[in-house]
Amino acid sequence: MIPNHIADFLRTGIPSTWALDALRLLKSAPDRSWTPAMLSAELRGTLKMVEEILPGLKRWSLVSEHDGSWRYAADNALDGTVAELMQIYAERPVTVIAEIALSPNEKLHTFIDAFRVKKD
Repeated sequence: MIPNHIADFLRTGIPSTWALDALRLLKSAPDRSWTPAMLSAELRGTLKMVEEILPGLKRWSLVSEHDGSWRYAADNALDGTVAELMQIYAERPVTVIAEIALSPNEKLHTFIDAFRVKKD
């Protein structure tokens, strides 16, 4: 079971497992600046995906951007929450991934709805 405050954090600030992995990578090297291209190579994802994730993480004050490079930037209180999340993710990754998958996500539900068979 995930503590409520971590589940809330996942629902509001982490829209996908890609975002979680990007946050994990950025947190692992907080003094390092990353370009989107560097992040996409390290995460083995597309550049477009990384470029979509970063502004969302910035809105939640988890990362900062300067001259096209990004780095981890959570304040002490938020960093504690991220650290707790990363510990839970390391111990129970499937539980964390399931929590993200069950979170309301407008783009995901729009995609899923596109495949629903409609009755006339």
